[in-house]
Amino acid sequence: MGKRKSSTRSVGGKKGPQPLDKTFKCLFCSTPNSVSCKIDEKTRIGYLTCKICGQNFSTPTNALSAPIDVYTDWLDACESLNA
Repeated sequence: MGKRKSSTRSVGGKKGPQPLDKTFKCLFCSTPNSVSCKIDEKTRIGYLTCKICGQNFSTPTNALSAPIDVYTDWLDACESLNA
């Protein structure tokens, strides 16, 4: 009796979700990856700072907020000022 043939095809597992960005493009100086975001969990405030032009922004956050949420709040605040 012979052995069973083993499968030569590798099993491709599911890829997990990609991690979210923590650095973004600045709205004022248009430099990519210059805006960094930090969220203070104790005070529940998110901070954005541009390394090039020094632009700052802060907004209240909640337990589920991510850096992209703080960045979109900054986008919305800039659009409301320009409208």
